[in-house]
Amino acid sequence: MAAKSSAFQKMHLDEIAERARLFRRLAQTKEYAKKRIIQNLRWEFDSSPTSALEKKVDEIVNRVYSA
Repeated sequence: MAAKSSAFQKMHLDEIAERARLFRRLAQTKEYAKKRIIQNLRWEFDSSPTSALEKKVDEIVNRVYSA
């Protein structure tokens, strides 16, 4: 079960990075990217808590924008 959980989390972390890269290519600010990604997570997981993923958004977006 832990392997499925890890794969599931990795998939979502990769998706956050891909969204950040998209916002960067669209010349959006880091703040805008963070806000939109968090909004998307909250919408996607409407009935589930997303705090674990949300905690990673700043780190991932900062890494993408500094590359």
